Amino acid sequence: MADNNDNSLIILFGSQTGNAEELAEETKKLADKAGLNSHVIDMDEFSAELFPQHKRILIITSTWGEGEMPDNAEDLWSDVCSTAPSMTGSHFSVCAIGDTSYDEFCKAGLDWDNKLQELGANRTTEIQLCDVDYEPEWQEWVDKAIPAMVALEIPLEAVTEAEEEPAAEVIVEKEKVEKSSGKSDWSAKNPYNSTITECYVLNGEGSKKETRHIVFDLGDSGLDYRVGDALGVVPQNPPHIVEEILELQGWDRDQMVTTHKGERTLYDALKKDYEVHMANKKFVNSLTKKIVSSGMSISMNIVKRSRDNLEWSSSAEGDLPPGLNASMASEDPASRVAAIVADSKAIEDYLWTRDYVDIMREFNAKYTPDEFLELTDRLKPRLYSIASSHDAHPGFVELTVGIVRFNYHDRQRGGLCTQYMADEVVVNETDVGVFMSPTKSFLLPEDTSTDIIMVGPGTGIAPFRAFMEQRVHDKAPGRNWLFFGDQSEKTEYYYKDEIEGWLDGGHLYKFTTAWSRDQEEKIYVQHRLKEHGAEVWEWFENGAYFYICGDKQYMAKDVHRALIDIAIEHGGMSEADATHFIEKTMMKEQKRYLRDVY
Repeated sequence: MADNNDNSLIILFGSQTGNAEELAEETKKLADKAGLNSHVIDMDEFSAELFPQHKRILIITSTWGEGEMPDNAEDLWSDVCSTAPSMTGSHFSVCAIGDTSYDEFCKAGLDWDNKLQELGANRTTEIQLCDVDYEPEWQEWVDKAIPAMVALEIPLEAVTEAEEEPAAEVIVEKEKVEKSSGKSDWSAKNPYNSTITECYVLNGEGSKKETRHIVFDLGDSGLDYRVGDALGVVPQNPPHIVEEILELQGWDRDQMVTTHKGERTLYDALKKDYEVHMANKKFVNSLTKKIVSSGMSISMNIVKRSRDNLEWSSSAEGDLPPGLNASMASEDPASRVAAIVADSKAIEDYLWTRDYVDIMREFNAKYTPDEFLELTDRLKPRLYSIASSHDAHPGFVELTVGIVRFNYHDRQRGGLCTQYMADEVVVNETDVGVFMSPTKSFLLPEDTSTDIIMVGPGTGIAPFRAFMEQRVHDKAPGRNWLFFGDQSEKTEYYYKDEIEGWLDGGHLYKFTTAWSRDQEEKIYVQHRLKEHGAEVWEWFENGAYFYICGDKQYMAKDVHRALIDIAIEHGGMSEADATHFIEKTMMKEQKRYLRDVY
């Protein structure tokens, strides 16, 4: 770069679980190595008016919920949309992290990409859309984005005037982020080897569920956490699935292969480095090159039909007479594969009940180890809401985990990490990789006198057990109201002794339950909220915080609707005003409606 060239770069991240932040830090290392003077900035610590002062901008963001911005990006996004700062002369590129299993794949990143171009900024490289196995796609993006930023020639005089005042402000913000982050050396890439010291079932006798309380020893890791944080757990694939794949393919388990973790045996690669407990779309699509037709392929078009004095003629290829259905795929393997890969929805339906073993058996598909590993996704850690306060349990971190088990095609299956912890890990013996995933928003109020309402059915109780332990430890004077529910009081009353102790000690002001199967009509937490609507509204008017944890597909939406109904009925608001109060005022402006949903 020329001496008179401004080489500054800002890397903004929007992150819910820490992945985008981690990529932002890795991007900074590469940018600095290339000669840029880069700064990583949390979107929560940036404002719309600062955008025009920066000529090189990289954005790395995840998408949360139903196509929403992550919590730390919401305010900046709203600010940019409302003020529309001119970004003529600025240059940008976006890396978006998402999950193709959701309809709004990478929507937050796409929104930023479109908005910055709309405001006049120049896109230096195309947006990169990353799936859950995001690192290879991020690498592809950063290999193009950084050279493109380096190639820009931006004279110092073009930015000096604009930076005289705000430059110091941005540096202060960066220092504040670094000071408050308290990052550990342990991460998803470098997990701490912990051991599980307790792993017991919480359910009562006769329950159809299996919910466990699991305790990890943090040993000499130096790991710390706050209530509201999540614990990342690095699982391993079930050994019987690894053995079945090796047998079906006829591979040598001791063959040495090279993966993103280095050189290792094929068995270890399948066990520890890749997700082999469930198949992906890439593998299904690869069948088109592996499966050869076993016979002649015949296609037929009907061009004319005469029947019962009625004449029919086709107007386009593929037309069918009324009442005649399209033919089904034949039993020929190649035809079956063609039918499956015809559209993405068909692939999703096919994969819903099948793993690699099922597909290999069905089509007798053969791969080399390198071919197979190239198609499979890298193994990813799983995040669990922490169910303990570190002040109450120094040196330990505790989880409330629902163990997932099911049967398809006469084979037992289940959740990768939950079964690993329940079945394979030996208490006090097996090393399990863990790391902390700090929350940026799901936190207790700073003012301990503030009342809180917590809604956590099922395993959603996890963070609220932690909240209660912390509030008791802190001697917080604020009132605590917990809504909890599950199938039956007899079999799913998790942490009963602790909850009754909090009630007896005056720490838990109110405990409201919804046992869905203990009466003829099903009752859920949203019903209980509306039953207590007048009191809930009174708490809201007095500044109470509202927290929800658990299923986002149904429960969280039903609870959200219940809150709007409460605002209408007890707040005297219109539908529009109630929706604005819940979704904008409480959630975005006051930040006292907080969610940890999955």
